[in-house]
Amino acid sequence: MINLWYEESYWAHTGGRLSGPEMVVKNLIKSLELMEVPYTINDNVYPNNFLIQYNATAKKKHEKLNPNSCLIGPQLWPYEQIGRFLVQDVASYKKIIAPSQWNKDFYKTKWYLPDEKVGVWPVGIDIPNNVRNVMYDCLLYYKRRSAEELEIVEKFLKKKKLTYKILQYGSYTEEEFLALANQANFCFLLNGTESQGIAVQQIMSLGVPLFVWDVETWDDMGSQWSVPASSVPYWDKRCGEKFYKKTMLSRTFTKFNKKLKEGEYDPKSYVKENLSLQRSAEILLDLFK
Repeated sequence: MINLWYEESYWAHTGGRLSGPEMVVKNLIKSLELMEVPYTINDNVYPNNFLIQYNATAKKKHEKLNPNSCLIGPQLWPYEQIGRFLVQDVASYKKIIAPSQWNKDFYKTKWYLPDEKVGVWPVGIDIPNNVRNVMYDCLLYYKRRSAEELEIVEKFLKKKKLTYKILQYGSYTEEEFLALANQANFCFLLNGTESQGIAVQQIMSLGVPLFVWDVETWDDMGSQWSVPASSVPYWDKRCGEKFYKKTMLSRTFTKFNKKLKEGEYDPKSYVKENLSLQRSAEILLDLFK
């Protein structure tokens, strides 16, 4: 039994694509309804409170709630005044919610929060009952990486004589995104750090293996705030292959391509096990205990 606190004004539609904050709310509600967990929206009815976003309006609501009942986040920016005061006032909430382990480590190492004050919760991924319809080799998913890196990847794909389509973050509708992903034999992920990576996990949920040029650190706020991070914070060997340096591109792809042809990857099973709507609800309920 959970009270959900959020504002629809916090997000905005971009064409037909759902924003990240809206996807969090949408799939959270799906999770709770699937598991038959009673919930309210912006109403103090039940003993548990989940303040999904934190801004001035949320702060006013929070001040009226029992601190021991409050999970806060993952839409929280600790560098703003309100967010900074929140992470410092550890008595005012049950836990801050981080969307992945590297985010939790960020709160612990940079904001000095105790381990028990930070919980990891990924929003659930709605897994489609799709049939793969492969029509080309590679979906090149591009987000927050350099033009030079993009050029390197395109040259590599052309050298390998692979057909590919580029999908740049923010330039597509939800329908286009899912259709293009389902038609690709694999996805080359050229992405910056992800707190959770909902779009990436949607690709995985279709059963599309990932070839990832990963990153090792998040340093968006400068070197003093730098922490180890990843483009794919949720991952195991079923999902695909990763590499970090340009010099490892060709060698890693040879390994990936061999295993791809042999059908050794199964990213959908990873999503079902770790990121399904049901699993997400279970994790959330455990955090309230």
